[in-house]
This record gives sequence, C-alpha cells and structure tokens, in this order.
Amino acid sequence: MRNATETRRTETKEDIQQQEIHGPVSQLKTSFIQTAVIILIVVLFSGLYLHFAWKKYEDMAVKEALQLARSLESIFHTEHIEALSGGSEDLEKPEYHMAKNSLIKLVETTQSVQYAYFLAERDGEVVFLVDSIPEDFPDHAASGMIYENAEEVHWEAFRTGNALLTDRISNRNKTWISALVPQKDSKGDRVIALFAIDYSASEWYKRLWMHMIPDVVIVLCVIILSLSLLFGWSRHTKLKSLASQIAYDKALYRSIFEQAPIGIAIISGKGHATEAKLGSTNINPMYQKILGRNKEELLNITWPEITHPDDVQADLELFEKFQKGEIQSYSMEKRFIHPDGSIVWTDMTISPFLGTPFKDMMHLCLLVDITKRKLAEAALYESERSKSVLLSHIPGMAYRCKNDKDWTMLFVSDGCLELTGYPPESLLYNKDISFEEIITSEYRPLLRGEWVRILAQRLPFKYEYEITTAGGKRKWVLEMGQGVFDEEGNVEALEGIILDISDRKEMENNLRYMNEHDSWTGLYNRRYLEKVLNNDLKGPFTEKRALVSVNMSTVQSLTTTHGFHYARDLIKQIAKVLMTLCSDKHSLFSSFENRFIFYIKEYENKEDLLAFCNSVIDSLESILSTERIGGGIGVLELTEDTGNNITEILDHILVASERAIIELKDKEFGICFYDAELEEQIIREQEIQRELARVVSREDDGGLYLQFQPILDVKTNRISDFEALARLKSDTLGMVSPLEFIPIAERTKLIIPIGEKVLRQALDFMNRLTDQGYRDVKVFVNVSVVQLLHKDFCRNLFNIIREKKVQPKNIGIEITETVFSSDYEEINRILGELKQLGIYIAIDDFGTGYSSLARERELNVNGLKIDKYFIDALMNIHPSKAITSDIISIAKKFDQDSIAEGVEHEFQKQFLISAGCYKIQGYLISKPLDEDKALEFIEGHEDARRNN
Repeated sequence: MRNATETRRTETKEDIQQQEIHGPVSQLKTSFIQTAVIILIVVLFSGLYLHFAWKKYEDMAVKEALQLARSLESIFHTEHIEALSGGSEDLEKPEYHMAKNSLIKLVETTQSVQYAYFLAERDGEVVFLVDSIPEDFPDHAASGMIYENAEEVHWEAFRTGNALLTDRISNRNKTWISALVPQKDSKGDRVIALFAIDYSASEWYKRLWMHMIPDVVIVLCVIILSLSLLFGWSRHTKLKSLASQIAYDKALYRSIFEQAPIGIAIISGKGHATEAKLGSTNINPMYQKILGRNKEELLNITWPEITHPDDVQADLELFEKFQKGEIQSYSMEKRFIHPDGSIVWTDMTISPFLGTPFKDMMHLCLLVDITKRKLAEAALYESERSKSVLLSHIPGMAYRCKNDKDWTMLFVSDGCLELTGYPPESLLYNKDISFEEIITSEYRPLLRGEWVRILAQRLPFKYEYEITTAGGKRKWVLEMGQGVFDEEGNVEALEGIILDISDRKEMENNLRYMNEHDSWTGLYNRRYLEKVLNNDLKGPFTEKRALVSVNMSTVQSLTTTHGFHYARDLIKQIAKVLMTLCSDKHSLFSSFENRFIFYIKEYENKEDLLAFCNSVIDSLESILSTERIGGGIGVLELTEDTGNNITEILDHILVASERAIIELKDKEFGICFYDAELEEQIIREQEIQRELARVVSREDDGGLYLQFQPILDVKTNRISDFEALARLKSDTLGMVSPLEFIPIAERTKLIIPIGEKVLRQALDFMNRLTDQGYRDVKVFVNVSVVQLLHKDFCRNLFNIIREKKVQPKNIGIEITETVFSSDYEEINRILGELKQLGIYIAIDDFGTGYSSLARERELNVNGLKIDKYFIDALMNIHPSKAITSDIISIAKKFDQDSIAEGVEHEFQKQFLISAGCYKIQGYLISKPLDEDKALEFIEGHEDARRNN
C-alpha cells in the first residue's frame, strides 16, 4: 500500500513539473495561433474588400469606355461606311476621306482615345477600312490591310453585334485596350464594320488605381486599427496568463507543501518560525504527523526537547557548524519522541532558507519517516541471523553453482561437510573435487537431463538421486532448486538445497516391502502379484503360464479348538514348506489370509501342472496329517483368451480352489481346474444370485416357498414338530436345490432378507396349525451364522413374532454345529437370549462339525439333531459299533433332547428307540410336504392314532 501511495505521489510531482514547464509554452502557442488567425482574417477581408472595389471601378470604366465608343460611333453615317470596300479603290471615294477626317478629329479632341478605326470582315480576315492616322504617317493602316492583332473578341463582336471591350493587347512595345462597337447596315440586319477606339492600357489602369486610393487608405486604417487592438488584447492576455500562472504557482506550492509525503518545517534557531512571519506555511501536516504533535504544540517547544537523548548531542554539534557557516547543510538519522513516549525514526535534512527579508537566520527542516525501514532492517538482520542458523542446521546444504558440466559451486553452506564428507572450500570453484564427481555415476546423465528439461520450462527443480561421500558411503539426497535467469533469458546460475533423505528412503523401502509382502509369512502379497501379472499379460504369450492356488481356509477351524496363534503358526509352517517348491519358474505369493498362489511359467502341459499340484499335496501332508484337515488347489491356465482383468482372474482361481474344498468328499486335498465347465457353474451361481435378488425385491416372495417335514414323537406317537425347508422355483431355472441357493444366499448376505421371508411363511403355517387345534406343535426354522450375527437379528425376530402373534415356545431354531467356529462367545450369547425368551434351540447335523465336547456343555441349546450320516451307518455296521448311541448318551448327560434325521428304515427307528432317542425325522415318517399337504398329513396321522 505504501509503495502504491509513494508511486502516486511521484507521478503527481512529475505531472506538476510537466505542467510548470509546458503551461506557459502552451499558452504562448495558443496566443500565437489566435493572433495569426485574427491577422489572417483581417488580411483576408481587406483583400476581399479591395478585390470587389477594383471590380466595381473596372466595371465602371468598361461601361464608360463602351458608352463613349457608342456615342462616337453614332456620329458616323452608316452609308459612308457601307460604301467602303476595303481596297485601294476606297482612297478615291469621298466617303473614305470624310470618315478619315472624322476619325482624326475624334482622336485629337478626345484626350483618352489614342487611336480610332473601322474594321471589316473580308474573305475570313479582319481588315482595316479606315483609321485615325494621317496617310503620310508610317503607322498609317491602308484600306484593306489585314488587322494582325485580331482576337476572338473581334470575331465575337461581328457574330453577336454586341459592343465589347478587349483585354490588353500588346504590339511593338505598345499596350492598349480596345472598345469595339459593331456598325450595322441601314436596315439594321447585318454588321458591316466594327468601330474601334484604343485606350492606353497604362492610362486605363492608372485611372483605376486613382479611384482605388480611398479604398486602400480605408483598408490600411482598418489593418492598423486591428493590429493596435490585437496588440492590446495580446498584452491583456499575457497579463491574465501571468496572473493565472502566479495563482497556479501559489496553489502548486500550497499543494506540495500541504500534501508532501515528507515533513517540512521552517526553523528559527531551536524553535519553529511563527505564522506571523510566514503565514500558515511554516509547518506542514506531514511534519506534524511524523512528530505526533499539532502545530500549536510545536510552536511552544524547541526541537531538542523532543529529540531522543541519544541523538541530541550529535544534532547540536552539526547545528552549531551549520549556524557558523562551516557546512552548508547536513543530514542525519534522528529519533524523535512522541507524546506517548514511543519513538519515531526519521531521516532529517537541514538546509538554509534563502531569499527571506528577515534579519534572523531561518532554515528548512525536512523529515522522512524511516521507522518501517528501520524495523525492516532489524527484521532483515534477524532474518539473516535466522537464515544462518537454519542453513547450519538443515540436514544437507544450500548451494549456488554454474550451469556447466561440473556444476561449479559458487556458494556452499556449512552443511556440506556433514552431507558429503568434504569441507565447503573443497567444492568451491572445484578446488579439490567437483560436485559432478560426488554424484553417483549412474545418476549423472539422469540429473543432467532433468535440469535441461526444467530450465527449458522455467519450473522448480526437484529430484532424488544418490551421492558418494568422501568415506565411500552412498547416500540418498533430495535436490530442490531453480534456475537464475538474466534479462535476456540466459541461465546465470542454479540455486537450491540438497537434503539428506537416506532415512526416509530406508523407511520407504521398508514401507515398500510391507506393501509388497505378507507380514506374517514374508512372501510377496496379492498386490505384488497383481503388478507382476499386469506387466506379463501386456506382452506376447511366448510361453505357457498358469496360476496354482493353495486354499488353506480349513485351518480357520483350528482356531476354535487350539486358538488363533496356533492356526497362525501353522500357516507360517505351510508357507515355509511351499517355499521349498519355488524356483525360477515357480514363484510363490500370499494372496489372502490362509491362501497361497504359485505363478508357474514354461511348463509343458496339463500333466505337468497336475504333477506340481501333487507335489504340493505331498509336501503338506507331513504337517497336516496330524491336524486332520486338508485344503483345495485351484488351477487356472493363462492364455490370450484369459483377458487382462487381474481382479477377475484372481477371483476365478479363488473360486476354483474353494470348489476343490467343497468337492473334497473323502480326500484331504482336492484339485480343481478352472475351465469352461466350472465357468458354467459360476454363471449358474450368478443366475441363481440374480433370482434370489428378485425374490428379495418382490413382496409376494416370488418363487420362494416352504415345505414342511414332520417330526414324530415315538413316545406319544404324535407329530410333535415340523422342520420348515426352503424351496426355490424359478421361471428360467426351474427348481433350484437348497444345496445350491442357500450357500449363495449366505455368501451374498441375501440370506438375511430371505431368512425373514422364510420365518414369516413358517409362522403363517404355525398360525394355521394353531387354528386347527395343534397348539403344542413346533415349527423349526434353519438359521445360518450370517443371519445370527447380523446386528438386527434378534430385534427383527421379536418384531415378526409380535406381528404374527405366535408363542415363542412353538418356534424352533436350527443352527449347524460349524457356526461356533466363527464367533463362539457372541453366538452363544445370542442363543442364550433366544432360549431365555422360550425359543427352542437345536444343533443341526450334529457330529460333523468341529466343536469340542468341553464346550458342548456350555452351549445354550435344547437339543441335538443327529446327522443322517450316523443314521445311515446303522445299516452298514453292527449296532454295537455305531457311535449313534454315544451321541444320544452325550445329549442325555448334557440334559438335551436328541432328534434323529434321515430315518428311512424301521430297523433304524427301533434302534433309536432302544438307545433313548424318541424323536425321529425322515422318509420313514414322511417326505417334506407342501403346506396344505402337511396339514392334511398331521390331521390324518391324528385320526389314525385315535382309531388305534
């Protein structure tokens, strides 16, 4: 803001100076132009006046001459002239002599006429008939002599018959003007001759000028009067201009004095000059502003009183020399004290005040406020000090160097020693070593190329590279700088700082390692595998490539029984075993938790891949055989048709490995190739997923419906329960097995809304049972771990129970034994909450899961549903060797019911009754029935029971 104000003030001063210089000159130019215009106008009008006067007198002379010529012509008889033929025979005619004598007398008696004659037209020529010169004179024109001075005007007179006056005609040093009067025949029809009289041209114009003398006098008087008036006006204008200039100078002085950006005061001795002597121009406003005091205060104090004590003595010494005339003026930086005690720094100049009429000595005091400059100088000093401290503490060095091949250093900060091992003076001007030599060789061309690019675009420079210190140690550095250019755009130097980033680089390397490796096994992770595949799949397929996924998700089941750390250590052992199979053609990656991927190159055929998979299985059997767990191996061959969607490829290999686990059956390890058949299965699963989504979105449940399988209580021979079994019928897929759509629903979390629809349909069926009088019959609904762990499961269940107005004691929930491997504590807590409400909790497929007997007693369950596997075993082994009775005994010890599933034979039923299992379910009783059929079945069974 201050710079802008000072700039405006400077411009104002320059404008004032320009006005002072050009103002009078401009006025003089204006006055000169006005004077010249007035003179031109006076001369123009005078000339016009004289011109018209001349024309007037000239017309009068013409009229007089023509009138005289007509009068003279009238005295001649037409018949006399008509008798002349224009030849020598005319000399014998009396008419000729009579005309001749008349002409001679006319010239003699008429003073202004010099020559008189008659002209006639003969044979296309103008000839003399008779003239006024006697015949004995040499100038005599004989009758019939051609008139050589004939002009167009003579012919015009003949043609028109009008009297005319010729212009000046010159011949033999004689100049005249002729008046021509045509003479017609006696009938007045034809011009027979021209009567002409000649006037002396000099006499003609002399008479004209005599007439013009009064007009010329008038014009001269007018011009003289005009010049006199113009001179008076010019003097008046000059005086007025001088008065304006004086007023302007006074206003300019006042403006400068009042608005000057410096303080101005007139000093008398040690005090300020009073207004009595100088009017109001003794102290300007800026002077008062700088000192912080008004004019009245300043007139009542001396300047030593308001001077800072430290500056008084120096000022007085200089002032004394000034008063004695030893110095003409002086300047000094001086501090003044404001009324509030604050200090203002000024640049003070004392100079004599010349041209005053006063006897006492006065002088000018000029003050410039330099407080901000002083503060800036102090700040700059502090900044330089801070800069020095900063440069000495940065982890590197600051520099200025030439843009040459050696980066010749012009300035190097003290940090050079710690950064490079060389003292700064060793690098200056390449005294001992150039900076080019310190840069590690492989980075030199790269650094040079980056500087060339940056300087061409005038951008900031930023680059990371390595240097070799004096001790031979390599360091990573970050250089940030810029080019210094001259006015022509040439590079003068390079400036910047070079920082030691070795620690940061080490951290980056660590982060890069962590980003690309699995922290537990140390193997390259999925992210790094994606990068490798992305690079390889872009190039041509010159060799065979495949991915082999080792899926060890089954290890998760050991967490429940042995704990988290045990499972993690086992994964680490598996990784070590798999690493033994690595080679330059077999790379191992940790793709996900408990999953590994081999990237195989240059194999021969599919048999090679199978052989490799078997070697993986053989290697893992040694550590997994005791754990009684296996895994799945998925294989995906990469071809040009595979595409380059890395995420999709890795999803496919994961699906293949999971499919291998699903299809394990009796084997510990399964191998599954991702092929067209598997892709068709995946497509079908996607179609099923879309169908499930459609079911969820519809209010009428779409193709989702329930079937109910009765459960018989053999003690009472009554149907005590029904198990609700979900079914799906699609318009496009037909009937879809629960074994297909339930896992998909669980994986996609669609099981949550589908589970609510199943529950609502099951409770509607329960209400129908109640309406028909079967108030103690339970309806069991299967619930997955995904539903159970959903945060709103209990709340939604209770809301549906209230909505359907059913008794919780009539509801049974079946959960598989494997759900407890997910989150045992939380699941058991939820089951306890449901059990406390009165809902019956049963473990489905008991005996095929991984829960331990130690925890079985703690489970919040009411009963165990014995898996069909153990029921089918009764048909193949001796009953005494079957563990089915042991499961029933365990349930009794835990005070839990036992329900047998998959009972199809009477023998199985009798064995179960003898073992103490009194609830059975299976085709021996009934297959799953539609809702109406189930109601008919229970009613029929009750009728049969009553009849027996």
